[in-house]
Amino acid sequence: MTVSKMAQKCECAESELLSQLKFENIVADISSNFIGKKSYHIDDGIRLSLKQIAEFADADRSYLVLFSNYRGENDTIYKWHAEHVDDTNINYVPVRYFPWWMEKLQNPEIVHISDVSKLPSAASKEKDALQQAGITSVLSIPLQSNGRLIGFLGFDSFGKKKVWPANYIKLMRVVGDIFVDSIERKKAEESVLKHKDRLTRAQEISHTGSWEIDLRTKKHFWSEEMYRIMGFSPDEIPINKEIYSTLIHPNDRSLFNSCVDKALSIPGYKFEVKTRVIKKNGSVCILHSLGEVTWNSEGKQVLFQGTTQDITDISLAEEDLQRKNRNLLILQSTALIAASSLEMQDFLDDILMEILSYAECNSGLICLFSSNDESFRICSSNGIKDELKKEITCINFNDPLFQIVPDIKSTWVTDELNDISGSLKNIVMNENVGRLVFIPVISREDLVGIVLLFPDRGTIISNTDLDILGNVGHQVGITVENIRLVEETRKAYEELKSLDRMKDEFVANITHELKTPLISIKGYSEAIYDGLLGELDEKQRQCMKIVVSNSERLEQLIESLLNMNSLYFEKYHVLSPIHLKDVLDNAISTLSTRMEDKDIQLNTDYSFDMNLVYGNCEFLKYLFVYVLDNAIKFSSRGSIVSVSINEDDRNICVDISDHGLGIPKNCMDRIFDRFYQVDGSATRIHGGNGLGLYLAKNIVELHSGTIELKSEEGVGTVVHISLPLYDSDIHD
Repeated sequence: MTVSKMAQKCECAESELLSQLKFENIVADISSNFIGKKSYHIDDGIRLSLKQIAEFADADRSYLVLFSNYRGENDTIYKWHAEHVDDTNINYVPVRYFPWWMEKLQNPEIVHISDVSKLPSAASKEKDALQQAGITSVLSIPLQSNGRLIGFLGFDSFGKKKVWPANYIKLMRVVGDIFVDSIERKKAEESVLKHKDRLTRAQEISHTGSWEIDLRTKKHFWSEEMYRIMGFSPDEIPINKEIYSTLIHPNDRSLFNSCVDKALSIPGYKFEVKTRVIKKNGSVCILHSLGEVTWNSEGKQVLFQGTTQDITDISLAEEDLQRKNRNLLILQSTALIAASSLEMQDFLDDILMEILSYAECNSGLICLFSSNDESFRICSSNGIKDELKKEITCINFNDPLFQIVPDIKSTWVTDELNDISGSLKNIVMNENVGRLVFIPVISREDLVGIVLLFPDRGTIISNTDLDILGNVGHQVGITVENIRLVEETRKAYEELKSLDRMKDEFVANITHELKTPLISIKGYSEAIYDGLLGELDEKQRQCMKIVVSNSERLEQLIESLLNMNSLYFEKYHVLSPIHLKDVLDNAISTLSTRMEDKDIQLNTDYSFDMNLVYGNCEFLKYLFVYVLDNAIKFSSRGSIVSVSINEDDRNICVDISDHGLGIPKNCMDRIFDRFYQVDGSATRIHGGNGLGLYLAKNIVELHSGTIELKSEEGVGTVVHISLPLYDSDIHD
């Protein structure tokens, strides 16, 4: 694979990785809009989340539609649209009345139309409505609760056709699940408040069951509401402590009797207890009882009276609310762990702990698919003894596990396990495992691993739990692929660095080899040109002048390549206090032949008594050679190039100006780029390799200075170089 192709592959992998990490971060942000929020904040969280997900997905409009449960009642709609969208002229498309669209959502099936104009004839009604609204692309994701379609999450694009990638759509479904859980949590919380209001009103109009016990006669009294709560009529059951105790759930009797004993023995004790009661029809309800014992002046109990409320609905709603919060927390935790993990082992260990905590399991393992032997190798485990784990280092497709799993790409839990063969047998038989939970780890529709949980006997795994664990499995799959991409990118980057290092070493070796014979060519050419080996006629002298001039240009090119490599590798350079005048004079002398050829007049404005600068003589010489060479190259014959120096308390400033061609404004941003030339065509008039200003900038930065360039096309260019003065307190 060539360096360019490998670089392209790395660039694509990095781009995809950043995109996935960004989406995981946005899922975490969206989850935070709902975690711990009250019901009246849920609407604001939905609107903020619609804006966040739409901006990420590059959609012009996003909306959440919740279908009404009753005829004649309007659907609930949350919308967000970009500023350039005139939403006042866009009527909402009534999906409920579109048969083709509704059929797909009911299946359920994602509706992804990248080009509305290409909708089939069966969707003519939808096509007309969408085109009339100016919508070119649309994405609708069905939202379900308990297997019932409750609405959909939609995204629209106006004016430009949009194709949303498959991995975006998968994660949008996760966002849809977050919306569903949040909305159901809102309904549950509102239901709790509604029931509390009803119970308050019931107490006000004496619908709360009341009871009394005359502690002197032992007579008991129940109100009609109390009989109704217990499910009996007044003539069906005698009332006494023993009968009531038999109705209390066996696990709550001890608590109830303890509270009664305290009330009867401690004056002023406020009797309060929540117990489960078995009603006449066998159903279980939860009762909240309040009461107090009345004592006479002699310190004896007279009356024990109080009220009892059926709080079953409230308790169930609170449990449902806690469950939904728990579901949101696992999704948020998974997203946060995925967003902060770059090492595979750390991620798998952390996510397994999170899954086990959610499912209330003590043991489990994560296996990733290995294409080498087409098996699932254990990569993380928790709660499994080492000797048992050694027996199942990998699980093959022919293992009995895959014969009992109905669908390897769906989350699944077994019935009660009495016996199982294959690699998992010893774990099931020795660890008191009641059932087996199978969670597929999926990325891009491919099975990349499995999570196996081993719940104890009695642990309940509901269908809702399985749905949430399925979403977690998808998130784990995406993160596993992301981490693998990171590892591949790292490996490719190291290979690229190695190739780049070999290239630089090759260039350095070649330039050194070229420099050795060039020294001889330049030396003998100058000797012949100066007449040291005999007088030359005018024609011979002109020829030798060309040889000398071109050998100087070749030497400068070789030095530029050497400097580029040494600066790139950041080799150690010896710095010392130097006179900048000597460096400038040396650079000007080097270019004297060039200036003589073009009849360039050089004006200098600097003196010998300048302050010292802290630098490297050789590199500073090339700095001024590069800048002066550009000034000479792009100046017309007979023009003027000026060099002036000014000082302040900290810096010495060198200005090199010319009256040459100047640089176009649209090229100014790239003039310091390596190998960049304003005229890069093969027919350009002026030579050069595009390294001069790039190396000049590197040399200046090596000396902790600055370089700026101001130019006007057709007028000329001024290069402003600032270098820090030598300071013995700092530099020594």
